[in-house]
Amino acid sequence: MFGNNTLINTPLAIDKEYLFGIIPSLLMDFTFLKNRSVSPDQGTPETRYMSRIKAQVDGADGNATPVVVNIIGPIVKYSSWYTLGTQFYGQLLRYLDRDSQISGIVLNIDSGGGMVSGTAELTSIIKNLKTPTVSYTSGYQCSAALDIASGCDYHMANPHADLIGSIGTMLSYQDFSAMFEKWGAKIYELYAPQSTEKNQEFRELMKGNEALYTERLQYLAADFIDRMKANFGEKLKDDGHVFKGKTYTPQQALEIGLIDELGTLEDALSKF
Repeated sequence: MFGNNTLINTPLAIDKEYLFGIIPSLLMDFTFLKNRSVSPDQGTPETRYMSRIKAQVDGADGNATPVVVNIIGPIVKYSSWYTLGTQFYGQLLRYLDRDSQISGIVLNIDSGGGMVSGTAELTSIIKNLKTPTVSYTSGYQCSAALDIASGCDYHMANPHADLIGSIGTMLSYQDFSAMFEKWGAKIYELYAPQSTEKNQEFRELMKGNEALYTERLQYLAADFIDRMKANFGEKLKDDGHVFKGKTYTPQQALEIGLIDELGTLEDALSKF
C-alpha cells in the first residue's frame, strides 16, 4: 500500500525556505510514529480521508455538490502514516470524476513543494478530469504544489496567503561518509568492469564534479517550465523572473497570471 518517499538526496521541486521550515516537524512525526502503535481498526490515512470525502458528498442529500480535496504539507509520491501521496490523490480524483453527484472539485493546497517523482503524473490526471476544478491556497503554493495546481481549470488564492511560485528544481545532498568513518566504519565501493556508468552522477558529485547532476536538474527544470507554460497559457506573463524560481505574494501572482482571482475558500466553492 505504502511506498518509499525521500526528501533527501533526490531531485526536488520545493521552495528552500519551506523545506527548512518543515524539517523539525518531519523529525517530530518520525519520533511520534516510532513510538506509536497503530491499530488496524483505525484504518490507514487513505481510508480515513476517503471517508471524509464521501461524507461531503453524502451530506448533499442527492443534490450535486462541490468537494474540497486538501493537499497540505510536503508533496510526496506515496502515502505514509502521516502524509498522503500523489499516487493516492490521482486515484481519489479519478474516483470523484466518475461521481455524477459532484459538481466541482476544489484543490485546497498549502505546500511549498516536494518530490519531483510523481508530481507531473498527478498534474496530468487533474488536467484531464471532466469535472471542473479550481485550485486554492491560503498558505504556500510553490514548486511541485504549483505544478499540481496548474492542472486545474481556474486558480485562486486568499489575499493573505504566503507565497506562490518557485518554478524550478534543486538537489539538497548530504554526504554522511565522514560521520560514519568517525564512528570507525570503513566504506568500500566496488563496481563490475562492465558497470562504468552505474551511479555515475553520484560518484562524480562526490568528487566535486556537479556537471552530470546539474544536467539532470536542467532537464527536469525545462520539463517543469514547459508544463507551466502549457497549463497556464498566455495569461502567464514572463516577467524575467517567474521561470527562474522567484516566489510572489498573492497580489503579485495575480498580476503575472499565476492565479486568476483573490478570494476565500467559500468563494472558490461558489464557482460550482
